[in-house]
Amino acid sequence: METKKDNTLLLEMVPRAARTIYVKDEFVVSENLGIRIPETMSAMLERGEPTRTLRPNWLTFPYRIGFNAILFVASGTVDCVLNIDPFHMETGSVLLIPSAVPLRDLSWQAGTKYILFAYNDGKLFSSMTSRSAKILKAAMIAPLVMKMSRDRMDRYLQLLQVILHVAGGGPDYYFQDDIINGSAEMICGGLAKMIVEREIPRGRIPREMAIMQDFARLVQLGCREHRDLEYYARELCITPKYLSRIVSKVSGKKALQIIQENVISEAGALLKDGKYNVQQISDILHFPNPSYFGRYFKKATGKTPRGYLLSN
Repeated sequence: METKKDNTLLLEMVPRAARTIYVKDEFVVSENLGIRIPETMSAMLERGEPTRTLRPNWLTFPYRIGFNAILFVASGTVDCVLNIDPFHMETGSVLLIPSAVPLRDLSWQAGTKYILFAYNDGKLFSSMTSRSAKILKAAMIAPLVMKMSRDRMDRYLQLLQVILHVAGGGPDYYFQDDIINGSAEMICGGLAKMIVEREIPRGRIPREMAIMQDFARLVQLGCREHRDLEYYARELCITPKYLSRIVSKVSGKKALQIIQENVISEAGALLKDGKYNVQQISDILHFPNPSYFGRYFKKATGKTPRGYLLSN
């Protein structure tokens, strides 16, 4: 398996597990839950005993992840280094991985079972406008590990199996988009609930992370009216230069890129809604005119607003 010259791993390059489903250019679900492992290895994993450590032999570290990903560890353990921080996932863990984060190391125990849900910016979760989707998007600014109960993990695995089954049926599967989007909303809602339930006192959050979280929330609330970095810096009572540096350090993205992603997400949702024409969407998003909005949208997506509608 190869990465691009800039060492970015793209969605279509996700390695195939026992079962892997690609849905257009939107998302990939990859899982190995059905593989058989020796009983002795299974017993070792159940007891929390280490098995042989495996590492990918198809990658040269470090490289940047070019998509968002959610990793559910059903059994075993996974270890990785994202940016400069080590992350350890045990049975029942879920790891949120935002795009553009450098992956510096990856290993797992032999026999580990997982489901990986990967999606491009502006697709699926990113284009949802529900409250839970906004919470998930806010959390997708830095890697985050959360622990699930066995029952909750089982429910997630069932939902992801539904997505795999429906997506694997091909584009002619009746109501494919509706079922996938509905299942994704349920996954999103559960993850958002876990994020909200996390008991992390505000004073213990590193200042840089707190600034990043505040910036992400402000952008979600204000991107329809404000696309300039100076506005968000003023709201946070810091300089644009300092805000830009913090955002780049914490998220691996430029601050203006995050603003643009949110604007395009809002625009995409409004276009798909079907209630508004391009002129109205341009006004809702406070662009000076439809032509400027069209150029902004095409620069970000490679498509005109109307072209985007025809391709979705």
